[in-house]
Amino acid sequence: MTRRIVIVGAGIVGSSLARELAGRDGCQVTVLDRSPAGRLYGSTGHAPGYVGVLGEAPVLTGLARATVRSYREITDEHDLTGGAGFEETGCLEVATTPAAYETLARRAAAAEEEDLAARLVGPGEAAALAPRLVDPETAVAGLYFPGDGTARAGLLTAAQRRRAEARGARFADGAEAAGLEIRAGRVHGVWLADGTLLPADDTVLASGIWGPLLAARAGVELPLTPVSHPYVYGGPHQARHPRGPFVRWPEHHAYARDHGDRDGIGTYDHVPRPVAAAELGVQAEEPWPGEPFDGAVAAALALLPPAHRFTPAVRLNGVFSVTPDNLPLLGPFDGLPGLWSATAIWVTHAAGAAAALAEAMDGGEAGAGFAALAPDRFAGEPAGELRRRALRHYRDIYAAG
Repeated sequence: MTRRIVIVGAGIVGSSLARELAGRDGCQVTVLDRSPAGRLYGSTGHAPGYVGVLGEAPVLTGLARATVRSYREITDEHDLTGGAGFEETGCLEVATTPAAYETLARRAAAAEEEDLAARLVGPGEAAALAPRLVDPETAVAGLYFPGDGTARAGLLTAAQRRRAEARGARFADGAEAAGLEIRAGRVHGVWLADGTLLPADDTVLASGIWGPLLAARAGVELPLTPVSHPYVYGGPHQARHPRGPFVRWPEHHAYARDHGDRDGIGTYDHVPRPVAAAELGVQAEEPWPGEPFDGAVAAALALLPPAHRFTPAVRLNGVFSVTPDNLPLLGPFDGLPGLWSATAIWVTHAAGAAAALAEAMDGGEAGAGFAALAPDRFAGEPAGELRRRALRHYRDIYAAG
């Protein structure tokens, strides 16, 4: 018997899930996305690409481990065009005060408990690991995770799509989901904007910041809050190989990436700017607002060594999801059979989350901690309070706990 599965969203999560499900007996997988072929209008298209294994909760660490294995497999098999999809560049967390050093020491102990490679380093070694990004005059210490890395989300998404298509999945580009078909208390398909009904035994929302809009049309609340976030690129410079580590300053809520031929820096150290997804348009991006982003970016750039501080050549105001507890919304909606969520998931956890959800949809064991990610775990709580909690978490997304 054929099981019809419709996935709404062809970003890195939806494409990874399609690859997982299309390889299972009896599954007929269709992926809908309103973006044209080869374009990524959602958050995947501008993700910074940090892949850090040690998470704030054990379930996140498990999903990240699985994700790294998947990205390594894709990269090692050269199933990519345009360069490496995943590079094990490492990550360096930098402390600039004694109090922040204590946080790094706790993180090092947590990494040891998870059997993850990590070591505390002095300011000199930290600067040697990332000379363009770490200032030895202000650094007190660093914590180096050699197994972390950086991803080129667009390349990995394209590779996952090719693999899914090779297993029989169908991708419908330029197809906008407009509503869900509900009969007898169960989801039976997806209505497209052109009036077409696409029947489904299972429907998965993998549409990121737009997920709550479709869920709401079925009378279901998906407690995800879209927020805008600043990231800037410097001008081009001579490419470096290998690339340096991803750098985070947890106490300053800032991070930087060596893109090879240019540097980039982002910051969460500003008042959160929630976004109404219904008013956003087709892309997960907004115009640059000036302040408070200009001031926050200037403060982040001041963390770099004086010789390598740059004037932003490109400014990006991307939009992504935050949740009331900083965890993904992954799993079934118990009150509405046939509907599943795969939202608020970052590149760091995308492939692992897809594998866990596919296992759950197939009736298997999704892994320890999966139940804690249930999309309806906040049922009955006031929407306004959930939104306030989500926005409080924004500044600490890249902070070390």
